[in-house]
Amino acid sequence: MSKIAAIGRRHFVGAFAAVGAETLPCETPAAFADAAARLLAAGPPALVLLDQCLAGCEEPLAALRRRGVVVLLLAAERGEGHPALDEIRTLIESAAGANILGEY
Repeated sequence: MSKIAAIGRRHFVGAFAAVGAETLPCETPAAFADAAARLLAAGPPALVLLDQCLAGCEEPLAALRRRGVVVLLLAAERGEGHPALDEIRTLIESAAGANILGEY
């Protein structure tokens, strides 16, 4: 089992295979839930790089984080919403105690 896993659409996970990450292509929330369950059953990786299109799948995300997995949401391309940036903003606001990034 790799210590890094990449979960998301095929064009997202493909780049991470070159650096030795375990890749789990997922196009739907149900596929993501299955992939997260497989990872947890096999002994979770230390880091999961997650395609931001799956950011709304709160149940599998929470299950991974409960087991101590660091989950980073990454944008695969520009889009309407920015869940990956929103998560980073929340972490920075928590650490700094204020919104130091401004608008994006």
